[in-house]
Amino acid sequence: MSLLDHAADTMPSIKTLLDQFRLKEVINEDISSKTVWLLGTVGNTTDLVPGVNAAVVTLERLAFDTQTISNHALPGSDASLLGSLALGSEEQNDVYSWAAGYINSRMFGPDIRVSLIYPATQKHIAKHQRQHRRWITETPRLYSLVTKPFIDAQPASRIQWVYNILSKKVEADRIVYEDPDPESGFIILPDLKWDASNAASMYLVAIVHRQGLKSLRDLTDSHLPLLKNIRNKANVAAEKYGVPHNKLRLYIHYQPSYYHLHVHITNVDLEGRGIAADRAHLLDTVISNIEDIAPDYYQKVTLAYALGSDTELWQHWTAHLDPHSTTESSPETN
Repeated sequence: MSLLDHAADTMPSIKTLLDQFRLKEVINEDISSKTVWLLGTVGNTTDLVPGVNAAVVTLERLAFDTQTISNHALPGSDASLLGSLALGSEEQNDVYSWAAGYINSRMFGPDIRVSLIYPATQKHIAKHQRQHRRWITETPRLYSLVTKPFIDAQPASRIQWVYNILSKKVEADRIVYEDPDPESGFIILPDLKWDASNAASMYLVAIVHRQGLKSLRDLTDSHLPLLKNIRNKANVAAEKYGVPHNKLRLYIHYQPSYYHLHVHITNVDLEGRGIAADRAHLLDTVISNIEDIAPDYYQKVTLAYALGSDTELWQHWTAHLDPHSTTESSPETN
């Protein structure tokens, strides 16, 4: 049976699991995105065991829906948005005033997004917890020696959720565009980090149908039809949310969070860590590098990136560092 034929496991509802969640610690926070990550267990047991009863919960404040605010201010509407504010201490300086408080109005609908990983493996925990970052300068030789064996050793079960999406076992109703061609096709759907409501923060992901493409390093001129197809069709999906072609940013992560080729499609107004120069490679540049410089560009180029000190890949790298160097550097790491 192929991975595409493997059905998604039946799981209890997220509400049922959250009711059983027991907090162990707050493992990370991002003030700019108003997000916090919690580590805990699901069930009555007190000992946290990764891959068994561990769970990672993400709580994220949602953006205001400006269209709802505009509609609420139309003549004849209930203009009680600001009137519903419950304010705490107030301060003032000249023409500037500020206060903290609550909006009691339900005009916006949900104001928080909750996501859950359960059972969470040690890799899931490491990905979301706060950690120091280390810089890697990955030459083609070091890719073949260190990174590629690590990628090839990843069990297929880690991306089973991707194959469940591609085979429409799950999330079929979230797909906004699909080209079913097995070589140059892909699906586009909202990324789980986006609530699919605010166009200014639009975040889509294109997941290729073609199996065996794991990362940027695999791409050659034989994949140009696929890459150009994604570039040309991304606007079809984005226009469903009112985002025009000239507002799109398309990029590939290296290192990616999972090893099945996918392209991120975001509104250019969306800022965030995912677009940092040490990770995001613009799709236009990727295509140009392969088409205009060398068909095997990504097999020849040195790629630099940052890794969290608790990630599996960093631990794999440390096992290959020069034993005469420091624990944080070698001739090809900094």
